[in-house]
Amino acid sequence: MVCYYICIKYSFFLTTLLSVLVGCTSQKRETNLVVEQVDFGNVQTYKSSELISVERLLPLETSDESLFGSIDQLEVWKDRIYLLDTYKTNAVLVFSATDGKFIQKIAGTGNGPGEFLTPHSFWIDYPDGSLYVLDRMMSKLLKYNLENLAYEAEIKLPELAPLAFCVPKEGDYLYYFPLRKKDLFDGKQYVKADEKGKVVSTYYDAPASGKILHGNSAPFYVYEGKLRVCPYFSNRVYEWVNDSLKVCWEMKWGDSTLPEASLFKKSEGSGDVMRKILTNNYIRFLYVYENRAALAVKYYIQKDLYLSVYNKSSRQVANVKAAAVQDDLGLGGVFPLPVGTDGDRLVGSLSLLDMEEKNISPELKACFKQADEEGNPVLVFYDVK
Repeated sequence: MVCYYICIKYSFFLTTLLSVLVGCTSQKRETNLVVEQVDFGNVQTYKSSELISVERLLPLETSDESLFGSIDQLEVWKDRIYLLDTYKTNAVLVFSATDGKFIQKIAGTGNGPGEFLTPHSFWIDYPDGSLYVLDRMMSKLLKYNLENLAYEAEIKLPELAPLAFCVPKEGDYLYYFPLRKKDLFDGKQYVKADEKGKVVSTYYDAPASGKILHGNSAPFYVYEGKLRVCPYFSNRVYEWVNDSLKVCWEMKWGDSTLPEASLFKKSEGSGDVMRKILTNNYIRFLYVYENRAALAVKYYIQKDLYLSVYNKSSRQVANVKAAAVQDDLGLGGVFPLPVGTDGDRLVGSLSLLDMEEKNISPELKACFKQADEEGNPVLVFYDVK
């Protein structure tokens, strides 16, 4: 991979910045923070082999019970893969991370105790061994046993329909609420509450982009045991430390930019803003994947998907349009954009429906030998070069 920009680690004082961007009811301030800064550069053309090294392929079992439509979220825990499908099954499905065999699922069935209709996102509390599922439409947060998916409890929400959530630790729940016409939390977008829905504290002064009511349903992730947050329409990633948000990454993309604050201020509502964003070359909706080896950011410009990657060891970067990556690894002419992480590797997926048969390697062809075009995908576990 060619390196276009060098990522620099530097220290600087963020007192002024944090007083504007990171609001906390306890009035905590953080100074002298170390921030990683990366410029992924302008979009370039690459071959697949210049970007990634494939470690293994894992076909997911296809059956009447296990067939799903999309991977909206994916987490690997021990020898299991948990994934969310909101397109076909409205379910959280569990597969073996060893052989791809289907294990079980919990699907949208109703509005009774332990039931949901439309899962929006999920969260795994690893220390507690719990799985949480958010049904935004029904304003329900449900807790299940991670091993057997047995229902355990319903967590009361502090307000209707949060856009996203996470569990920093058992008994604490952090929610993301976009701004509405009625300001629910005095201009703050992140709300910490207990299991009874009582607000404990609020964070992050909402920028003008806070009126956007849709986007990535999973802006939270765990890195090295620490919670990290990527707000919508922000080039920063924050780390949750001692009940406060600290900037840990600042990102740039060469000449490409996120929408200016003035665009949001001039618009009346979410739909008006999105129409303007989609007709210009703005970056939107960041999906951040991080492990000890790499930082990867999936994003959109208009309706096209892009990927930026940073190898932490070599400090090399790349910025690509997914559809323009030249497949020389026999992946069916498709680049496996990340949908999750597994240790120090990224996890992507490939569907037979999207592939060019002439470009499918024998190894990949063997994964699909009994599958049809509408079968479950093959997961690709790979390292970033």
